[in-house]
Amino acid sequence: MIMKNNKLIKLENIEYEQNNQKFVLTSFNTNKMTLEAKVYEKGIFIKNQTIAFAHIPKKLKAKLNPTK
Repeated sequence: MIMKNNKLIKLENIEYEQNNQKFVLTSFNTNKMTLEAKVYEKGIFIKNQTIAFAHIPKKLKAKLNPTK
């Protein structure tokens, strides 16, 4: 069995709002191209969520560009 090295990048101070919810990004898995986020609504924590890199706003994609 071959084990791949997962590259997990911890993120700080990166957040965005969508559909009256605030998403605070906590980590970025560059192998799976997914982000872990904490979701808040009206300042109250709702859930942890995994988001595909393709589903975040363009200006955040430029900031997190995995090819650099």
